[in-house]
Amino acid sequence: MIAAVGLSLFTSCDFEEDLDQPNYATFEATTMDFSVVQNDQASYDVTVYTADLTGNDRSIAINVESSSTLNAESYTVPASVNIPANTNEGTFTVNLVDDNLSNTGGKLVLKLGTSEQTEFVGDALTINVSKLCPFEVAGTYTDASEFFEAEFDVEIEAGASANQYVVKNLFADGTDITFTVNADNSITVPTQNAWVSGQYGQAQVTGSAGSKLEPCTGKITLALNHTVSAGSFGVITEVFTKN
Repeated sequence: MIAAVGLSLFTSCDFEEDLDQPNYATFEATTMDFSVVQNDQASYDVTVYTADLTGNDRSIAINVESSSTLNAESYTVPASVNIPANTNEGTFTVNLVDDNLSNTGGKLVLKLGTSEQTEFVGDALTINVSKLCPFEVAGTYTDASEFFEAEFDVEIEAGASANQYVVKNLFADGTDITFTVNADNSITVPTQNAWVSGQYGQAQVTGSAGSKLEPCTGKITLALNHTVSAGSFGVITEVFTKN
């Protein structure tokens, strides 16, 4: 009889109504990737969620953390986000502009603030901001050549396939160097003939780490390992700057 009464008392409670929802808010993610085109601006929405509902609008502070590396002139973020009454989400906008924005971009780290209405908050949001620079690879460049220890102009033309390019007559007349620009702007240089040594015979080059395209500065770096049948001359760098 006692056990039956106890069970009756327990089951008469409404668990969801009796349990207080936590006073908690969090960003939709801990990491997001945004970009802005060179000399332009862009806007992105970020959502904040709460664990509970209230009958009144709530304002949750948004703080920019000191670990941010993005130049202050390059973004605007509101001081708070509004959570409308009887909802558990609100949205704010991050505005980006290419104003003193580094060519390598930067990161913006945001943290929600606690208050009487929002006692607990989730992890910070790290926004990785990149600068997109439209760039036509083909054209005339000045080569700061480590191989020749001199500077001179060269022509780079489009190759036979997508994202493939050809440096004309780089080390010898009639011998071109072909390379491919990858999605992350790294450059792949397949092994190919480059020049001929009177002592060692045919020399070849192969791309090494550090070969890259920098569209925001108009530079192409080819780090090339020069080899002959007897061995390697090591990695020698060519840095092309578009004229």
